[in-house]
Amino acid sequence: MTDSFTLPIDEPQPSQLYLSQAKLDGVLSWCDPDDPQYDPLPVIDLDGEWTLIDGHTRAFVASLAGQTELRVIHDRDDHPRDLYRRCVDWCREADITRIDDLHGQLVSAETYQTQWINRCQAAAKAD
Repeated sequence: MTDSFTLPIDEPQPSQLYLSQAKLDGVLSWCDPDDPQYDPLPVIDLDGEWTLIDGHTRAFVASLAGQTELRVIHDRDDHPRDLYRRCVDWCREADITRIDDLHGQLVSAETYQTQWINRCQAAAKAD
């Protein structure tokens, strides 16, 4: 990985459809909304577009706190790009193209597991 950099908060394409209430509660327990501090969020260059591959909840909290930029890091590890393409396709089909589009996508931990994690695992097995 390389040094972190910033992107406008509406630039990275999300790669998940839902936010977990449990994860959101966890981030809100330590995040200072007046000065949100978080490790840089990993993005990959997926077909010429920055795609957020983790840290959606932290990005969402940064948005709630009024941040206009995200601190990110270009993750150059060997990720399953076909799976991320499929996840991004699902997001686009649901009109989720920016972090702010995750408003209204907050679900319980159980629903997150059944509707998102299980779906991704099934797609990974199909690849």
